[in-house]
Amino acid sequence: MLAFREAVQNPKLDPRPLGEELYKILVGPMAEDLRQAKAQTLMWSLDGALRYVPLGALFDGKQYLIEQYRMSVFTPASNARLKDQPDKRWTAARFGVTKAHEGASALPDVAAEMAGIMGDRTAGGKTGSGAALDGEAKMDEAFTEDAFRVQLRKRPPVVHIASHFNFQPGDETKSFLLMGDGSRLTLSQMKKLPNLFGGVQVLTLSACNTGVGDNTADGKEVEGFGVLAQRQGAKAVIASLWPVADTSTSRLMHDFYRIRESAPGITKLEALRQAQLGLLRGTVEVQPSSTAERSLIHEPANPTSQVQAPPFPRDPKAPYSHPYFWAPFFLMGNWL
Repeated sequence: MLAFREAVQNPKLDPRPLGEELYKILVGPMAEDLRQAKAQTLMWSLDGALRYVPLGALFDGKQYLIEQYRMSVFTPASNARLKDQPDKRWTAARFGVTKAHEGASALPDVAAEMAGIMGDRTAGGKTGSGAALDGEAKMDEAFTEDAFRVQLRKRPPVVHIASHFNFQPGDETKSFLLMGDGSRLTLSQMKKLPNLFGGVQVLTLSACNTGVGDNTADGKEVEGFGVLAQRQGAKAVIASLWPVADTSTSRLMHDFYRIRESAPGITKLEALRQAQLGLLRGTVEVQPSSTAERSLIHEPANPTSQVQAPPFPRDPKAPYSHPYFWAPFFLMGNWL
């Protein structure tokens, strides 16, 4: 399982053989039942190390699982709000960090991500060109704890945060969301803010790093912030399983909101799936913006890798087809 996770985080290695082995264990025994039931959505309740598995990247020998099913993660915190219907149209509060801070790298594409997915209203009442949602933005120094709480009190349907999240299993005082001014909002502090995310229909954490933790971790850190956010009122949370690539994430998030807003009746889960498939199949135009990101895609595999996996076959028409770019994102809670 951990070998698959390591392979899926390396764009130069092909994770499909390991993904197929895991598929046979996790999905194979019920695959025929799912086909006969004509299942379209799988809701997973995960324990232990299974929380680390990017389920969409499991491979049946021909397709990734994301190509066959929508998938969400169930947590007890979301149980009471699973059937709540979302607003037909969304507005959003967005918060982003582009600059480096102590212990946290810069996120240079966050500004473009924010501009692409949401736009402040103009005098004519319309959003900016290409924007998917109306909304207000707090970036870098303007993204303070006070500003965060003020915006949340307005009860926006969507809250989009592009920043780092550090989780230390067993220590809520050292688990924190990085603010744009360099300050830290800890899980311990959030617990003291009842209904902080009340009214939020989807909280998106587009650049957060949950991390695997140490050898004693049981996977709970993957759900840590997301579960707390649901307990504090959020109906659904989109988070990531590992540190994500700037450019591809920016495009995925733009498409997620655009698809949801342009297709009346589509669920959050299906909109996320379609955005992921866009990167997988190369149906969206997006080019890596940095030398480091280009090397992830174009340089050959490291022969000293400890994982036994073949090189990933690169497709110039789909530069972000490797699961590293699209598979870390998952939705917890209300998927409607």
